[in-house]
Amino acid sequence: MSIGIAVPGDSWLHRLPAAWKLGGLAVATVGMYVIGTWPLAMAALAVAVLVLASARLPWSALRGPMRAVVVLLVVLGLVQWWLVDGVTALRAVGRVGAAVLLAWAVSLTTPVAQVLAVLERALRPLRRLGVDTDHWALVLSLAVRSVPLMVDAAQQANEARIARGRPLSVRSFAIPVVVRAVRASEMLADALLARGYEP
Repeated sequence: MSIGIAVPGDSWLHRLPAAWKLGGLAVATVGMYVIGTWPLAMAALAVAVLVLASARLPWSALRGPMRAVVVLLVVLGLVQWWLVDGVTALRAVGRVGAAVLLAWAVSLTTPVAQVLAVLERALRPLRRLGVDTDHWALVLSLAVRSVPLMVDAAQQANEARIARGRPLSVRSFAIPVVVRAVRASEMLADALLARGYEP
């Protein structure tokens, strides 16, 4: 199952209008940058976990990707700790983890059509300035969907690492994630071009 595809459900997050979800995600993402202490970053991560859990999504849709998210955050934390210090590592893990989980929750509970519709309405006033709002709505929609795609790349890299019996390290995990992410972006670009989309 692709984690970038919305999963049907009847939770409060599924019922919440797409505009509210995207607006909340935007505010939360911006808020991550003003968090200055690691306790607040960890609190934000805890809230994001609760939001994802409250969506009542099937565990089968979360189990594999969640492992990949944990590994991704562990690698991020270790790199930050090695390059800077422990406080910076905790703050980075909290910020990135919260942003990823919130974007993932929105992606799993909101169909792509709804995301595009909301973004097109929000950008409509810019048409008077000659802005191609359909183009930018698609760009922003792809940006939201790119988070679960990155998680998917991390999941595949982690599964490949385990299958080969390799220990967790930047070389065995981070590099394959980047390679898979680039490959996925190239496939997406080819698919858009095949459908007549002009960049």
